[in-house]
Amino acid sequence: MRHALPILLGIVLLAFSQSRSVPAAKGFVPKEGFVPNSAVAVQVAEAVLTPVYGNDMVMSERPYTATLKEGTWVVVGTVPCVPRGTVCPGGAGEVWIAKSDGRIMYMTHLQ
Repeated sequence: MRHALPILLGIVLLAFSQSRSVPAAKGFVPKEGFVPNSAVAVQVAEAVLTPVYGNDMVMSERPYTATLKEGTWVVVGTVPCVPRGTVCPGGAGEVWIAKSDGRIMYMTHLQ
């Protein structure tokens, strides 16, 4: 009888966990992907860079350029230079975003 209680409890917990599983959702998927163009890619990149590197740094690296490479948007900021047009040390944010589903595949701030 002592051994039956843990087994019974295990069966009840297993049954409860099985009944609580969530079925796969079948939501809308845009034909062109969730990140369909470079403008959206830049917005996503700025949104994920800001909490990590701060709004001032992210805004100082505008404009960002987005290039589509094999289904991945590669978004890179511009190294801020004063005066503009001179060669400046430093780096800029870079984010790789999956065009199909918007996953952030890579993020860094090059130095």
